[in-house]
Amino acid sequence: MARLANGFLKLEMLLLKIISVGDCYGYQLVQDLAMLTDDFLHLKEGTMYPILYKLLGDGYISDYRVLVGKRLTRVYYRITPKGLEYLQQLEQEYRKSIMKINNVLEWEGHKNEASSEEIPE
Repeated sequence: MARLANGFLKLEMLLLKIISVGDCYGYQLVQDLAMLTDDFLHLKEGTMYPILYKLLGDGYISDYRVLVGKRLTRVYYRITPKGLEYLQQLEQEYRKSIMKINNVLEWEGHKNEASSEEIPE
């Protein structure tokens, strides 16, 4: 699985999400990801295609070819029912991670409570 930040951000989850909205080809995926993240994530094709090939191999997406013009063939990717289930699983894991991380970020430490016990020096 392709991951950033020790598994926190899964690129496969983001690619599956984009593909789940509608079939798209590689260059379109790169452009959509950059646009949707306000250019925060710039995915290079050399990083993206191994992820797509793994998703294809695992049966999470399928591909088909469309002739564009006279000689250009474009490969489109489509999410499968298995891919939709996997995307839901990834989203749940991600949201749970965000919630747990927010718990840590919002924590203000142990509150010092006045007690009758003496604190050793």
